[in-house]
Amino acid sequence: ERFYACAVCDGHDGASAATFAVENIKYYIDSNLERWLQNDCVETKLKQCILHTDGNFFEQRRKYIEEKRHIEAQIPHDMKSYEASQQYPREVARLQELKPLIS
Repeated sequence: ERFYACAVCDGHDGASAATFAVENIKYYIDSNLERWLQNDCVETKLKQCILHTDGNFFEQRRKYIEEKRHIEAQIPHDMKSYEASQQYPREVARLQELKPLIS
């Protein structure tokens, strides 16, 4: 027996939100669907899955923001970008990696 599902992931907080939702909802469904079908609770569990994924997305984003703040605290505030990239190359590179994950 096959099970088909579709969802609209609008990325209410940017494309990263939609990508996160698609990847995580698929994993959560794949991991649990057989048990849900046996217990006849698919609709309820899908709703919980969506809420769980939403919460996980914002928790992950919170961690990225905390990491960004921690890194920024290591770099003097009055330092120019070029100088910071020379003196703190790993930190500046990580800040660049975090930028799309946060915005």
